[in-house]
Amino acid sequence: MNRYKKSRLIMTISFLLLISLSSLFFTVYQGVQIPYVTSGVRQIFAAVDSVIAKPVQFVSGEKDELLHLISAYKENKELKETIAQLESKVAENEALIAENESLRQALQIDSMDVNQDIVSALVAVRTPNAWNQKLIVDAGTNSGVKENMFAVANGGLIGVVSSVNDDATTVRLLTNSDDFSKIAVKISMDSGNIYGILNGYDTDSHSFIVSQLNENVEVKPGSAVVTSDLAGNYPANIQVGTVSSVKNRSNNLDRELFVKPAANFSNIYVVSMIGK
Repeated sequence: MNRYKKSRLIMTISFLLLISLSSLFFTVYQGVQIPYVTSGVRQIFAAVDSVIAKPVQFVSGEKDELLHLISAYKENKELKETIAQLESKVAENEALIAENESLRQALQIDSMDVNQDIVSALVAVRTPNAWNQKLIVDAGTNSGVKENMFAVANGGLIGVVSSVNDDATTVRLLTNSDDFSKIAVKISMDSGNIYGILNGYDTDSHSFIVSQLNENVEVKPGSAVVTSDLAGNYPANIQVGTVSSVKNRSNNLDRELFVKPAANFSNIYVVSMIGK
């Protein structure tokens, strides 16, 4: 293509473009209608507007959906936080209820008319690895605690004071099957009382073991077992538990009584130490 033809093509395109722009100007700003040209320009702009409008509408719709998702996420997060707070409050209330029950039972022990010293204290330490062996309370010799005192909690005997410092006391629990404190006990019967020795703890049945009975009489399940003062060093009539079963021997004096503990060893908050 020679220069003359190129020049004519450029001039023709420029002329058509000028006419289109002029038509657009008069159409938009002056309202002048140019046959064919005006209609063609409007169709072109309508097509362009349609192409542009679709992505804008899509983005607008996705924006609304995104805002809805963000709102739902925030609401879900707030609900989870509220539920966590409620669960924490429920757990705290349950712990307070258990602690209050333990305190009430301790107060009942404090009101007992016994010729013994009674010192109540809060549990300070009870570690998971020694959960069934011992615990430490926040009272010691400064409060009048002495070794070999009975430790009572949750309405029953739980152990014996094994060591005492000025402001702390270690209690050896009766669930400590490896280092058990033998205690004289009394079994209440309809026909009278018989005596024996609390000398073990059965981890399978979660029961105390009483043996060395002093009489050859039938012992029925449900019979109450309390501490005895026959040994002379311990207070009497502290609840130990109730007979759950009897393991018979050829000689009834060699029988073993399995005793369900009166105290709940799972949640111990307050311990009362009783002794001379």
